[in-house]
Amino acid sequence: MSWYEDFLKKFFHDSIDKPFNIPSHEQRAKEYAEFFGIFKIEKHDYDYSDRIASCMERSLLPKGIQQTFTEIRHPLSDEKIEVKDFESNKVLEKFKSILQQIALNYEKLGDNEQKSLSIWRNLLENIKEKIDDEELKKYFLLLPVDTRIPDHSIWEHLKITTAIRSFENFQNNSLFLFTIGPVKSFISQARKTQDFYMASFILSYLTFIAMEEVIEKYGPTSIIYPDLYKQPLMDWYLTKKKGLSVKGFDPESIILPTIPNRFVAIIGTTNEEEIKKLANYMIEKVKTEIKNAMEIILNESEINLSYDQKKILETQLSDFPQVYWVAIPWRKGNNDLKIEDLKDFFTDEKLSNWKELYNFATEKGEFTPNIGFLYQLLYTSLEKSMGSRKNLREFQQKEEAGRKCSICGERNTVFYRKDEESNPILILDNLKFFYGKNSFIKLDDKKISYKILVEKEGLCALCFLKRTFDIYLEKVVDNIFKDFSFPSTAEVACADFKEKAIKEAKENFNKYITEFLRIVDKEYLKVEPLPKLKKSLEIKKENNLEGSWFYEENLIEKKIKKELGSDIKQNELDKLNKYLESIHKKVGKPNPYYAVIYLDGDNMGKWLSGELLPEIQNAYNSEVWNNLPENFKKELIERLKKLNQENSAKKTLTPAIHSAISTALRNYAIELVRTIVEEEHLGKLIFAGGDDVMAFVNLKDLFDVMEKLRWAFSGQIKCENGSIKVDLSNTSGFVLKDGVYYLTMGKEATCSMGVVIAHYKEPLKIVIEKVFEIKEKAKHIDKEKNKFAILLMKKSGEERIGFAKWSIDNDLTTDILKKLKDWMDRNRKEKRYISDGFIQKFKIEFSKLKQISFSERIINTELKRLVKRAYNGIPRELKNEKEKFIKDFMENAIKILWELGGDIDNFINLLEIASFMNKGD
Repeated sequence: MSWYEDFLKKFFHDSIDKPFNIPSHEQRAKEYAEFFGIFKIEKHDYDYSDRIASCMERSLLPKGIQQTFTEIRHPLSDEKIEVKDFESNKVLEKFKSILQQIALNYEKLGDNEQKSLSIWRNLLENIKEKIDDEELKKYFLLLPVDTRIPDHSIWEHLKITTAIRSFENFQNNSLFLFTIGPVKSFISQARKTQDFYMASFILSYLTFIAMEEVIEKYGPTSIIYPDLYKQPLMDWYLTKKKGLSVKGFDPESIILPTIPNRFVAIIGTTNEEEIKKLANYMIEKVKTEIKNAMEIILNESEINLSYDQKKILETQLSDFPQVYWVAIPWRKGNNDLKIEDLKDFFTDEKLSNWKELYNFATEKGEFTPNIGFLYQLLYTSLEKSMGSRKNLREFQQKEEAGRKCSICGERNTVFYRKDEESNPILILDNLKFFYGKNSFIKLDDKKISYKILVEKEGLCALCFLKRTFDIYLEKVVDNIFKDFSFPSTAEVACADFKEKAIKEAKENFNKYITEFLRIVDKEYLKVEPLPKLKKSLEIKKENNLEGSWFYEENLIEKKIKKELGSDIKQNELDKLNKYLESIHKKVGKPNPYYAVIYLDGDNMGKWLSGELLPEIQNAYNSEVWNNLPENFKKELIERLKKLNQENSAKKTLTPAIHSAISTALRNYAIELVRTIVEEEHLGKLIFAGGDDVMAFVNLKDLFDVMEKLRWAFSGQIKCENGSIKVDLSNTSGFVLKDGVYYLTMGKEATCSMGVVIAHYKEPLKIVIEKVFEIKEKAKHIDKEKNKFAILLMKKSGEERIGFAKWSIDNDLTTDILKKLKDWMDRNRKEKRYISDGFIQKFKIEFSKLKQISFSERIINTELKRLVKRAYNGIPRELKNEKEKFIKDFMENAIKILWELGGDIDNFINLLEIASFMNKGD
């Protein structure tokens, strides 16, 4: 049976309104299936898959327990939300009516594959759109499949059931893990922001290309992590390759890489040769994609090479990417895997404890346990196997003699532009070209423009592919990549300047851009503005000049010649300078500094392995747990504590938990991150792969973006009046957005962040390496995670590092720093401010006396004296206004100093960084 026929029968085995009337749910499920033209569903079509999924999710429940729908449990914390008492009959009638209406649209679909894919992707959105009961709509995404253990939804249960391949009492499944790399070295090798972004996109795209084979063979629900629902590349696949109309799909969303470089799937085979064949085909598919990409790029650039010449490029591309895969079959011979079959991965004690829990479930549980009960053991074995596999490294970069690539510094230069007078060339023999005879092909200067290759820049085949991959994407993925440009560091740094100039000096601003583009007629100077500017001020690419040309140091003849390959007359240059000066007089000069942020979820390996799950009672409905027989509870807790080898009776890991984590991370990346960085603030995302987020941010909005990203990760936010705000009181793990509750990782999940503030001319490769480094420091400072660290890299070469925990009592550390930053700003609308000169004086005084232990009172007194002296007031101000201003400043400064451990050096660095953000150098 094909996966889609299997999917339809399994998907409709439970009704989506099941919690409102459990006794009749099977009859309703059959009726709803018939609405969609699915008849004659027999129990054997879904029964064993359902039992395996149910065993994974709720085997530790005694027989005879019943419970009405009163609450929803958060799967990853001890929180819950109570549900109002719905009138069940009315709710069921509403669902029946909605499904009858929706089903009419599915009659138009051609075959069962299209119907299956459309039901998987569109049905939930179709239903949500038609629910007119505000209260019901809130909970729709979270409706539990079992009201007794309401910590996983009907949607998660249906996903797992449809992923499991079974026939009668025979299952045939394996857990499969696939990963692509290298990540850090590949994305950090960049000279331009577009290199950086495109490297992230390539890894995300190639991972999805590999996934496609699993999707085609076993269906989209087989991918357990990441959750493919509403993922932009998955929506593109459904639209372009399957011809479906996808609800709410915005083609522009494809631009943001959201697929991580690894995935976990349940695949419907245990045959070793079949698994190898699948994996090898996926690897070949990825390699072919790279080869085809280069072929298309060469054709579009009108570079015609012989077979031997193409081999030069293919040789450099041959080691990319590095691919690893492992699989754990759920069968051994003709029988399901048993606990003892995993002895190579665990100690005897661990396996013995699992057997005891298994026996407890067999004797006392409602359902007889099966292979589903072993999911945590299977997943842990999978990860251990991957660790062992990666130790067997078979990819080795071939040593090449010759001049190295300007970006990676590893492979030889193949594409090169000698100077401003020459066309770009393709080098056929590196050694001959650089050390003797000419050996090259001259390329079209218009096709390989200065946007791709600047003077004295040489690229290897892989870095050239990275630089030009948008050409391929335009042809193969979507026209949205036509003339693609990613904002430069200068564009990000001056975004607030542009925002202010448009509001306060629009005429001068537009004149400057018009004149510049008239004099220097280069199409690639027109770049996409930051999304917020594009949306709020309606700036378009056609009238947006690249940011570096708003800095007066770049308006010199030599610079324009080198960067743009254009001659410019002195009188034209004088005219441009005059226009730029007129803008500067009205709104000031742009700050030349910007920020790169890298957020990384803490302990994601432990979350995925089940180590950080809440205690078992938090899986149950409160009434159910309270009413369980005491002997059952006591024995269950004892068994779980023994299993965990600690004084904690944690839940066991299930695919529903993995699905919940995947859903939470998807909600974070797709529903929240983009809104925070690109719609509400002056930022541009590089990637958002769930627990990893990287972005460029303008300094004006840096602290706001940092704090929103952090607290959105654990769901401690609220969506109010169309914007996202931090709300530490929301500890439920659910965020109400557009009238619907979305699952997040919950209050126990934390993340760390590294931030680098750099001059827009600082080599990007150095900045990227620093942000990786500073993110790791944030995770390991004081051997604690859940912190942020900021590195300020001054153009002069000086560096400052400040680090802090995210909150001080109930105050946001970033909010305190925002206040201090504002109070030290000389250009405040409210003219009074604290001159930042006191920081240096405080630093000098205490640097001399570091070996002496001072009391808090002495340090606070001296700090206050210096702050008082640094105060600059407004004419005729009242004494109490001055005192209040100084008092507020001191209270917040002291919080930063003492609540962060009394580290004066760190305190000074944080103050210097905050002050620096106001003005730059």
